[in-house]
Amino acid sequence: MEKVKIGKIVNTHGIKGELKVKSMTDFPEERFQKGNIVTIRYQNHDINMEVLKHRYHKGHILVAFKDYEDINLVEKYKGCDLYCDKDLSLLDEGEYYVDDLIGCQVYNYDEYIGDVSEVQLFEHHDILVVQGQHKIMIPYVEAFVKNEDIDNKRIDVELIEGFIDED
Repeated sequence: MEKVKIGKIVNTHGIKGELKVKSMTDFPEERFQKGNIVTIRYQNHDINMEVLKHRYHKGHILVAFKDYEDINLVEKYKGCDLYCDKDLSLLDEGEYYVDDLIGCQVYNYDEYIGDVSEVQLFEHHDILVVQGQHKIMIPYVEAFVKNEDIDNKRIDVELIEGFIDED
């Protein structure tokens, strides 16, 4: 099954194996629910872990995994990304995962400008990183993004002067 990134381990917390996670999911309660399987990508290997518990602390999620309740067992995972199986049942009609935007072709007033290479997630709005002749960073807001056809991997935007370096 296809995986989606749900977070990044930024540090440990305490000595009982809790990991401080920067969440990258709109569904933290579902993803970090006790008994769920979360995949840690460690040194290019996927390690499946069962969630023992989670709680919120200072803007992060603290997660503990079954049989890993010791800081010495989890310290090596600092900096690793966390993944879960892609679950379409969590989405409402017309919604999609952020990863579905990667690879979409972007058109500015019907002129191809590049492909989405990355989506940067921020609290107020996300940023589409479009790689073409130039690297362009486009706020993912209605003012610029006019149409998304994820099935056909196309995004139409209307950018103002100065977004694209004409040199």
